[in-house]
Amino acid sequence: MTAESLDSWDPEVTPSRLAGKVAFLRGQLVPHAEAEEAVLYPAVEEAMGSPAAMATMVADHVEIVRRIELLAEMTAETGTGPPGPQACNALRRQLFGLYAILRLHFDKAEGILLPELDARLSPQEAEALFGRMGAAAHRP
Repeated sequence: MTAESLDSWDPEVTPSRLAGKVAFLRGQLVPHAEAEEAVLYPAVEEAMGSPAAMATMVADHVEIVRRIELLAEMTAETGTGPPGPQACNALRRQLFGLYAILRLHFDKAEGILLPELDARLSPQEAEALFGRMGAAAHRP
């Protein structure tokens, strides 16, 4: 894991790992979150009859994006490094914090959200919903 390897900074590997994580998060995770907010969450709120049911999930997205952007800034500031002890600790905190928020968000989706959808949508409705979400996540 990148966070655990920061103390043994390798200028040939570590900066590209960090940049790769930022690129993945910005290029894959953020569009997925945007698609959830545009397609999935409104459908869940409608199915549940609760217009604010997904507010905590949207709040997770706000914090996730904020942390991704902070990680991007820190990565850019570090360059090829190695970072000093304070910068190294800040990077590590950012990576572990982001991991924790993502883990909790995914657990809520898998443990609460998806079972709720399974109980309320037909297989055809669910397939159509996830198709629309996939299309929304891959818009240029």
